Amino acid sequence: MSETEFDNQVSAKSEPVPEKLLDAAEELFCEKGFDGTSVRDLTKAAGCNVAAVNYHFGGKDGLYVEMFRRQMRRLFQRHKELIDTLADNPDATLEDLVRGAITEPLKAIENKEKSAAVMKLLVREVLNQHVHKDEIIGDWKHEFLPMFCDAMMRFCPGLDSETARLCMFTLDALVVHPILFYEIYLEMVPGINAEGIVEHIVKFASAGIRAYSKE
Repeated sequence: MSETEFDNQVSAKSEPVPEKLLDAAEELFCEKGFDGTSVRDLTKAAGCNVAAVNYHFGGKDGLYVEMFRRQMRRLFQRHKELIDTLADNPDATLEDLVRGAITEPLKAIENKEKSAAVMKLLVREVLNQHVHKDEIIGDWKHEFLPMFCDAMMRFCPGLDSETARLCMFTLDALVVHPILFYEIYLEMVPGINAEGIVEHIVKFASAGIRAYSKE
């Protein structure tokens, strides 16, 4: 099947085939897992030809990885917009940077959004080495990490680049933990919610980053 034929499988009011497959992948992989989801399941849900997965992604493995990469690209773009917005605000603080970076994924967990399920699956798959981490977090290492560390150093001029990276790794861990164990947080800390977790992380992380910048 030609590229034109694949591209013509979509009407003017619907998404391109690759996006439809990625949407179906998020739904099915999060619900049934990688092994429990077949290519036929994916193409049926996306309403496209069974050959489309191989054509656009090189197979089910490629679609799986691209599903995570799309999630990360979306998150990075929103974070870039956040950093640009804060850079134009003379009253912005380190707390604003941290809060802006962590609120969305934690609120998504609380609201049981699809993006939260994808992020939780991503963390587990990387930890279990079911997907190669560099396929997923390569952009994080080479683009997002330097960008966010530069933003931290602007708010804390005494922070050097190496310490900023360590602080970023710690902040990342502070967010990943409640993403994986949100229900346990609710059980063990009565009355807590996503907003409460966000504000705790903001206070804890910002104080730690500032302490380093004063050394």
